[in-house]
Amino acid sequence: MIIMPKLCNCSGKVKKQWFVYYSVRDPLSGKMVRVRHYDGFTGLSETEKYEHARKLIDDYSVRLQGGWSPFTGNQHIIYENNIDYKTVAEMYKTRQGANRTLRLILSKYIELMSSGISKSSLQTYTSCFRIFTLYTEKLGMERSDIMSYTNAAILSFFKYLIDKKKLSAKSIKKYTELLSSFFRFCINKKYIKTNPVHGIPKCNRVNDNTARPIMRDDIEVFKKELQKDPQLWLSVQFMFYCGLRPNHEVREMKIGDIDLVAGFIYINRSNAKTRNARVVTIPKQFLTFLRESIDTRKWDRGLYIFGRQGTPGVIPIGKNNLSRKFKKIRDALNMPREYKFYSWKHTSAVEMDESHIPLKDISRHFGHSSISVTDIYLKNKKPALSVAIRDYYPTL
Repeated sequence: MIIMPKLCNCSGKVKKQWFVYYSVRDPLSGKMVRVRHYDGFTGLSETEKYEHARKLIDDYSVRLQGGWSPFTGNQHIIYENNIDYKTVAEMYKTRQGANRTLRLILSKYIELMSSGISKSSLQTYTSCFRIFTLYTEKLGMERSDIMSYTNAAILSFFKYLIDKKKLSAKSIKKYTELLSSFFRFCINKKYIKTNPVHGIPKCNRVNDNTARPIMRDDIEVFKKELQKDPQLWLSVQFMFYCGLRPNHEVREMKIGDIDLVAGFIYINRSNAKTRNARVVTIPKQFLTFLRESIDTRKWDRGLYIFGRQGTPGVIPIGKNNLSRKFKKIRDALNMPREYKFYSWKHTSAVEMDESHIPLKDISRHFGHSSISVTDIYLKNKKPALSVAIRDYYPTL
């Protein structure tokens, strides 16, 4: 129904006419129509243009997500019910108003849980719920009341995930937890009396697509290529030295988040995975690099460090931009596909442990909720190496 607002900056040419644009489906013709807004850009500097664009994008994003449409004006339409995109309110009421449908109740549940988890986690959970919803609708349950979702329907869905989708045991466990939690919500709301999520078929499949730590010899090979791209090299160092997560914690970091005098990075709640703000110590060798590379007096403290022009800017670099650059280098070097952009964070944990840094310090550095979480994290990333077996094993 909608392609969200974006900026056209005319390839950075300030004298050109910049504009913000988005696309909306015309309810009469059924076709997508692009809408452009040129207002307010004339006479502004480059930095002012980006700031103005950000405000326009935020404004129209809120409007569109709230149901506003340039075709209907103030007439209420439904933009999203958290599971799928819908068009006109009357269609929604006619089809779903009579019963407490899965889509209706799931939307309420997702809205309730959205305040306590990160944006990326919410997207993952919503995707799982969407797959469940689409599957049950194929069974003809689109208009059914939530009470009709029996254990038989749940088992049928999990058989589909295991046999057809070939999901791993870890994914099946996640689906089980999500759906069980949702139906507990339904019980609390007195929509149903018992939880239909039980007796889930056992799955032992392992689909290992996780990022793996980078070997020390390979790190040296990577460094030569990474240093050719200052922005990519800087992001890798933030992950390695400070244990930061690449998307929100690195990509959305602002100049004002770094204290180059005290040697700290401030991670705010909105960017942290656990929704807990924390202060990260910058190792001295990286702190020296930052002091030589970033002139905090030159740039506004509100700018994102990783801007779209390769320098600090009002708009952060694209979500997958840095990871795509890393993947290109990895493939050119014929390195293992298990090496992913996120691997630099895992590599830092292994290197810290090998350097005998106390587990409690590693836990705090990574923002883990407890030392036990860090212990599990390390066991999954680090081989069970025995120095005694390696060096003193008897010869055959």
